[in-house]
Amino acid sequence: MQVSSLRLAAENLAAREFAPSICVLKWGGLGSVLTTRPFLRALRERFGRSCQIIFITSVTNASLVERMGLVDEICPLDPRRFPAAATIALARRLRRKAPAAFFDLQIHTHRRLAAMISCLSGASRRFTFFRPREQPTPACHAVFANPFAPLDELYLEMARQAGATPTSRDAWRRLAISQKDHDRATALLHGWLRAGDRLLIVNPNASATAYVRRWPLAHYARTIGILLRDLPRLKIALIGAAEEAEYVADLRRLLPSGEARVKDFAGLTSLGSLMALLSRADCLLSNDSGPLHLALALETPVVGLFGPVHPDHNARLGRPERKIILYQPVLCSPCVHYATAPPCGGNNLCMQSIEPENAAAACRALLSQSRPLPTSIPQKW
Repeated sequence: MQVSSLRLAAENLAAREFAPSICVLKWGGLGSVLTTRPFLRALRERFGRSCQIIFITSVTNASLVERMGLVDEICPLDPRRFPAAATIALARRLRRKAPAAFFDLQIHTHRRLAAMISCLSGASRRFTFFRPREQPTPACHAVFANPFAPLDELYLEMARQAGATPTSRDAWRRLAISQKDHDRATALLHGWLRAGDRLLIVNPNASATAYVRRWPLAHYARTIGILLRDLPRLKIALIGAAEEAEYVADLRRLLPSGEARVKDFAGLTSLGSLMALLSRADCLLSNDSGPLHLALALETPVVGLFGPVHPDHNARLGRPERKIILYQPVLCSPCVHYATAPPCGGNNLCMQSIEPENAAAACRALLSQSRPLPTSIPQKW
């Protein structure tokens, strides 16, 4: 019954070759938004330029979505508070667009608000996910959110149910970085980074949604010490948002105070200038976080540190030969998205068990421009 309903939805939607608009809703971090790119391209290829894609996301993600260059209109809405007036205004705005379909990509968070906006949009066809032990939403065309499947494949399955045929090409449209962004990055590096230097960017942060994704600062300090000892032409830039500046400063205090080859840029970059910095870096060392996913999308060499989230979940961006993912599974990993609280109580042994010596070796391999075998290669689902 469910399969027949989905097939009918796909046929009805495909028949509207000149649909006025399609709505896509996705909140979450930068990595989650970046993972929608194959899905958005699949919709664009199926329904053409005549179909307007409207993307609903948080205010903080709007600039990134614009730089992706895959949607026609962005509707920012902050889901962290229940914005009744803003929700009603958005619903009215969407109804005027007469959307042919609404794709709700929320799987783990803010699902009730997403479902409300989908319903109020007036879309003739609505697509959503249902998780294990849940019943599909009767009024929607629901896709099973297999917890073991990568996010990008879940989104692509929803595109298939709507009649799209995703291609196997991986040449996504590159993220847009303006000249102003490059100029700001150049100004930050001026007089410090010289010709012949290698640039390693280090991001010790993870968003407040899951601090257990952080690798211990002492491990970062040990790794940085090894690399500074072994690579005399290495420069290390520490990054973080303004609210993370004190945490990054804690890392800086663990390093020799007179070490001029390490510079703290926390709080000094916008999204654009951060992307410009990442695009010219020789390597990024980071926990599972927004900057890591940005670097993967920009094809910057990455050493990624994973524990509470399995790397297959959303670390499939980028070219395999340009990334080394370090992951030490323990019995309770992965726990993020599956447990209401970390089983370890915050004592993230999965992250602590990643040895600084291994992280330093991975960084050396990428900084030396050798081509190591990747630790993980994305599987085809």
